[in-house]
Amino acid sequence: MTTSFSICLISCILIPGNIYTSEVLDRETSNRYWLTVHAVDRGAVPLSGRLDVYIEVLDDNDNVPLTIQPAYYPSIPENAPPGTIVLQLEAFDWDLNDDNKIRYSIASGDPQGFFSIDNVT
Repeated sequence: MTTSFSICLISCILIPGNIYTSEVLDRETSNRYWLTVHAVDRGAVPLSGRLDVYIEVLDDNDNVPLTIQPAYYPSIPENAPPGTIVLQLEAFDWDLNDDNKIRYSIASGDPQGFFSIDNVT
């Protein structure tokens, strides 16, 4: 597509040079790219110009939350009062977006409802 516009008596023709990705980008591998673009016209004596392009890779929620260890084996006295802390979990998420706050829930193993968990970190 060619777009033309004029400012005062100067007429310019814009010819786009699209930049595409050739591979899937991963913010956790590289979160920014600096490119130098070189443009050359097709004149009898070619003239050229250069511009710098800074590309920032936005994060996607593509990593699962991880805990410090794969399983925990806490113990608690049988007469512990309600509200006794059984375990403090710590998890992290490599994703950097605002949605990386971890929410906890008890998925199974407590049909009687003996345990509860703080659901938001």
